[in-house]
Amino acid sequence: MELILLRHGETEFNRADVFRGRVDLPLNRRGKRQARAAADYLSDLSFQAFYSSPLRRSMETASAVAEPHGGRVEPLDRFIDVDYGEWSGKSVEEVREGWPDVFRLWVEDPGKVTFPGGESLQAVRRRLREGLEELADRHSGRVLLVGHKLINRMIICIVLGLSTSGIWRVDQSNGAINVISHDGRVWMLRRMNDTAHLKGLESADQRT
Repeated sequence: MELILLRHGETEFNRADVFRGRVDLPLNRRGKRQARAAADYLSDLSFQAFYSSPLRRSMETASAVAEPHGGRVEPLDRFIDVDYGEWSGKSVEEVREGWPDVFRLWVEDPGKVTFPGGESLQAVRRRLREGLEELADRHSGRVLLVGHKLINRMIICIVLGLSTSGIWRVDQSNGAINVISHDGRVWMLRRMNDTAHLKGLESADQRT
């Protein structure tokens, strides 16, 4: 299986650089253009299936890629964004002031974090590993999966055998493309955070 792993296009929460999580946001104007650019870039490839997080920003991005192929996007709950709980919609400064101990752990050892009112990163890792195994069992060709910044970071950590703290060593820009393969035994990362198709459409750097 070859997995084309795409991060969704930009939303207003990305532009404001606040924690998003399960807040169901649409793409903004730049995000729609990023999705179309990714769709154009991937239009010459053939796909067995198109999958996405069920959240609107990911489904819109996946639908843009699937449309030229006449494909239908299937939402997969295992790849939904992290439940940040009480952090959702808040800036880094607000989170640092409101939950200093949890925020410090988030920065220094995220594998031990359970977001207040949300889920733990260990639970996130488990559901993503299960989701990847299901895709590998289901397909032997190329599939698309559109996810989120932290979700894609964690997927890449799983593929590379990195600890959960490895998320800070993996970048994921809005609209970026990653290529991952599975040969029946092991996962391999073939391309990461490719934004060559987004010339002039890149989002600003984000801390969330």
